Amino acid sequence: MMQVFLDNIVFSIQKAGGVSAYWYELLSGMCNSGLSIGFLNARPGSDNIFERKIEYHRFNCIRESWIPSKYLRYLPVRYPLPAAAVFHGGYLRVSPQKNILNILTVHDFAHERKLASKFPRGLANTLQKAYGIRRADGIICISDSTRKELLHFFPGIDPAKVKVIHHGIAGDFYPINKQLPVSCSLEIDLHKKFILYVGARRNYKNFFMAVKTMELLPSSYHLVVIGGESWNKNEISMMKEKLAGRYHIFPTVSQADLNILYNHAFCLLYTSAYEGFGFPPGEAMKAGCPVVTTSMTSMPEVVGTAGLMADRADPLLFAEKIRSLENDTFKQQLITQGLQQVQQFTWDKSVQETIGFYKDCWNYKFST
Repeated sequence: MMQVFLDNIVFSIQKAGGVSAYWYELLSGMCNSGLSIGFLNARPGSDNIFERKIEYHRFNCIRESWIPSKYLRYLPVRYPLPAAAVFHGGYLRVSPQKNILNILTVHDFAHERKLASKFPRGLANTLQKAYGIRRADGIICISDSTRKELLHFFPGIDPAKVKVIHHGIAGDFYPINKQLPVSCSLEIDLHKKFILYVGARRNYKNFFMAVKTMELLPSSYHLVVIGGESWNKNEISMMKEKLAGRYHIFPTVSQADLNILYNHAFCLLYTSAYEGFGFPPGEAMKAGCPVVTTSMTSMPEVVGTAGLMADRADPLLFAEKIRSLENDTFKQQLITQGLQQVQQFTWDKSVQETIGFYKDCWNYKFST
């Protein structure tokens, strides 16, 4: 039987976030696949919201090294794996072992585009990614956009060993009957007209564009900001100055509350200019919430014709798209299209395609 070893060091890198959400959903499916599974770098007492859910006692868990994870994350895997094993790293790591199969997932090229972390972390990321891409026997890209960038930055890579496997969208998001009372733990009037902003705010996420968009809209529109980095004094001052009385900030929310917000929001405003995939637009569509975003990188793949896409991150264009949703008939058409569009993104499909890719790569390497 093919043995699969999954590196869970990604959970030590972030407490939540898209990459760890992907890794949790993937390994959850793997655990129920009948494959022989082993985990490297498991942390039963983790502060990552996804890792806390894993029943590690059911599986073979290997401590790779005593090196702290903040350093280990940048190093190749040193633990000797059985011959012909599959190693899949949760975040950019590969093994130098020649008699095993290395699978690498590439999410985006934000560091290569100089859009993410600055020196030295950005350099460490790009060097580690380059090493992994060159050593990998099979490379998973989470969108066609990421695949195109991979082949742009690494034109010598054989396209045959690169496969696009889209993320799924969690089942926690779904339409609810808004005529019935809801149990929401957040202090917010769900009957007010509010625009939802979900996730990180810095760099290419363009949160300031969302604020500028709100300034162009009537005062009846409010902005609800969910998650993201800790707020600093300058950000709070900006919100008070530009959107006084028109905003709500919720640093953390439950999946249940987020689903309620998606259901009651006028729309999701997703101002990001760069995404490997982008969970919030998919989550919003699954909950029956219209999406206003850009047509950049992977967004057309995720929202299809169901989203309102501006050809650049521009407050004037975003405001125009939002105002068009005041036509109820048009808005309902988009909601219906969104519910249909998002059906193609399931974690079961993603897991099965990943297992199939393991087998194809394994057969190519060890059966020929």
